[in-house]
Amino acid sequence: MYLSDVGRAAQQFRGLSRFALALALATSACSALQHGNTPEDDTDTVLLTVVNHHLLDVTVFNVAQGRRDRLGQVTAAATASFRLHIRRLPGSELRLLADPIGSTNTTTSELLRVGAGDTVEWVLETDLARSHAVIR
Repeated sequence: MYLSDVGRAAQQFRGLSRFALALALATSACSALQHGNTPEDDTDTVLLTVVNHHLLDVTVFNVAQGRRDRLGQVTAAATASFRLHIRRLPGSELRLLADPIGSTNTTTSELLRVGAGDTVEWVLETDLARSHAVIR
């Protein structure tokens, strides 16, 4: 009776050892993938500055190929900046959409063609229809 209990304990120990080994291998593989990421290259960026004169906080999107990509949020009567990578902008084009939180009114910029190093300033006015963008 004693030997069978020892045999079962040894099997359980082997099973736990295999599980611990598999867990250690999986953890080290995930860690290797995280450390393998190269830092993003900042030479191909566009700086987007949004000046919000609107009374509500605004969520800013880039509209490309029929989908919205959220860039961030700008507090009412404040300014925020976002760094965008050219390679993530199809055709190096930017069409901005401002969606005020708590309102159904939105506004969209004209199609903006940008290049690396450009600075885009989008000014959102209290009356969103009067908003404008400047590329420098």
